[in-house]
Amino acid sequence: MLIAAPASANIWCSGKLAGVYITSSGDVVINGSWRNDWTRICNLNAGEVSAVTCSMWASYAATAKKDSLNVKVAYTAGLTSCSTIGTYETSPIPYYLMLDV
Repeated sequence: MLIAAPASANIWCSGKLAGVYITSSGDVVINGSWRNDWTRICNLNAGEVSAVTCSMWASYAATAKKDSLNVKVAYTAGLTSCSTIGTYETSPIPYYLMLDV
């Protein structure tokens, strides 16, 4: 007998960044080629991930934009497609962000 368990699919979104910015409230926001819109990856003050991790992600994103490098962002929020990730504050927090070189 097979029993289907609910799956929480992980997705990996890869590509170049068209832009990166940080808001006055600490949101780190990127515009990845997989979404072609702005998605928040973390907040330096909110504690979804540590401030150190968020700072490093911001640094990686800025480096990727400056040097035209690819990034890979992993999500574990049960998403089905990189192109349908929420935008701005509705974006889920990724599991990781890496320079994909």
